[in-house]
Amino acid sequence: MKETTDHDDAWESLCEQCGLCCFEKIEDDSGTVFFTATPCRYLDVATRRCVIYDRRFDINPECIKLTEELVRELHWLHDDCAYRKALGVKRSRIKMETRPKRKGKKESSHNGK
Repeated sequence: MKETTDHDDAWESLCEQCGLCCFEKIEDDSGTVFFTATPCRYLDVATRRCVIYDRRFDINPECIKLTEELVRELHWLHDDCAYRKALGVKRSRIKMETRPKRKGKKESSHNGK
């Protein structure tokens, strides 16, 4: 059994258990992250609590331990995440004028009648 420190316990206690980080996400080749409605199989969607919380890293290798360093780096955590709020970190957003322009003409949805 792994020992936890007071710092680890204090950090974990920040989590408001919204469960949003426990839903599957898909990242495309451009780095855009798409959120799905598919929860981790160990997330109780009614309570938003992990049913294997104390052993989640041993049982589920896909579970990510959100450290201070990761919270600063991960761009898919929402701004209301308690870890983000505690660190004063917000996601960077691309301004409309800095997004790449689409190439090609937009096709009309009507057929000229």
